[in-house]
Order: sequence, then structure tokens, then C-alpha cells
Amino acid sequence: MEPERVDHHVFEIAEQGFTFVEDAIEPPLLDELRETIRKVARERATAPRNNPAEGFATHRNYNLLAKDDVFQRMPIHPNVLPIVERVLDPGCLLSGMTAIDIGPGERPQPLHPDDITSTVPRPHPPLMCVSMWALTDFTDENGATRFVPGSHKNDHAPDFNTQYETLPAEMKAGTVMIFDGALWHGGGSNSSDDDWRLGVNVQYCQGWMRTQQNHYLGVPRERLAGMPERLLELLGMNLYKGIMGHVDGQSPGAVLGETRASETAYSGERAQNSFTD
Repeated sequence: MEPERVDHHVFEIAEQGFTFVEDAIEPPLLDELRETIRKVARERATAPRNNPAEGFATHRNYNLLAKDDVFQRMPIHPNVLPIVERVLDPGCLLSGMTAIDIGPGERPQPLHPDDITSTVPRPHPPLMCVSMWALTDFTDENGATRFVPGSHKNDHAPDFNTQYETLPAEMKAGTVMIFDGALWHGGGSNSSDDDWRLGVNVQYCQGWMRTQQNHYLGVPRERLAGMPERLLELLGMNLYKGIMGHVDGQSPGAVLGETRASETAYSGERAQNSFTD
């Protein structure tokens, strides 16, 4: 993505809390992702989890990197990651990947920020950056994500017992909505007869934070060898700023035998920069 476009999207996220990257997903990748997620759901007999957060008519599948290699292309996509790196920093982590297939009859999800567990006083600099990939058209009728523009600047989280004015994130398949993790949002209700709304939440966080999904245990070791180096970094296989996350002074990648993510704590250039910045 051209630097000018990155600047534009980063500015929109800072000002209004969100931005839309249209035609971000190549059509062949879009088709493969949609087909693979539906295949995974069939094979796993995915069913609604029947709670307000995860839905009563929604199929959710987590830990996608363990399910199929095609999902490796999402966190490092050139139309998404450069924006995320500017909102957070290049040392950010992949917090989680969740396929969310909202079915007919689903009720609205309670509004929430994705950094809801944070104890940092609000408003605060971005702790998380979220990309919602539309793999089918998102419409007001079929459960498009609903959000409150500018809510990332609020000094409080939403009250679950209060009704707020929201907008639907209506977008064509292939669009990616990227937003500050503090933005109030929630899955919409699906009042259609037979239209399933499929999206994937690819979520990032600051490199010093705990991720939503545990990649060290969730991603099989044998899959690491085939992953791009940048993805290994996003999974926390190296060290944050050359220091954080080591095991007896070695990076997780070194401990797992992945030489491309092998680092020794406090010895690299990034560690030295941490003491001089």
C-alpha cells in the first residue's frame, strides 16, 4: 500500500476510530477464505455457543492458524498490516483470529471495546487494533457490525444496560474495516431469511500485552516451519524490543528450534535501542 494511503487510513482511525479499506482482499483469496472457513465449520460441526458475547445463531471458529495454511496470509496482508503497524508499532502481536458467521435470527451483540479487559484509564493511546474482514457483503439486515463513531475517545466503556445510537458497518465482500480496539462496537442482529454474514476478526495488540488467543499452545509446532518470518514475529516467537518474552534468555523461537526467530535477550540492536530511545 502506498504511504499516502496508509497516512489517510491512520488519520481516519485516530480521528473517528475506524477506517474502511475497500477492495483490500484479492478475489481468489476471498473465495478461498470463505470456502475454507465454511469447510472447517462443517468438519468441526461448529454450533452456536449460546451466550450474549458469542451469539445464539452464530458460528465462531477460533485459532485459525491451526486450521489451514491459507489463514497465514491474513495477518501479514500488505493492505492491512502497514496500517496496523502505524496505529500500534512494528513490534505488535497478533492477538487472535476468529471467524464469525452470523446466521438468520441472531440478536445484537452487546456493544463493547475489544480492549475491555484493560485497566488503563480511558481515553488512552491504542492498545489494540482490529481488522474485520468482510468475506460476504455486510448489510444492516444480515448483521453488519454496529459501531459508535468517535467512541474510542470516551473516558469510559459502554454500559450494557444502556441503548446507544450506532451505525452499521455496511461493506462489500473484500472490504476490511480497521479500527481502534477502544471503539465501541458489536455484531448486528440478522433479520434476513437465509443470509449468513461471514467475517473474520484479525486482532492485534501492543507487543507487551497478553494476547486474546494463546498461539504458543494453539499453533502446532510443525506449522511454524512453513510460516513467513513476519508472521512468526507477530506470534511472539522473537523478543519484544529485544528483551520481553524470553525463556532463560532465549526467544521462544529459539527454544522451539525455529532459527529465523532466534534471539538472545539484551544482546541485539533492538535491546540496545530500548535503553537509548
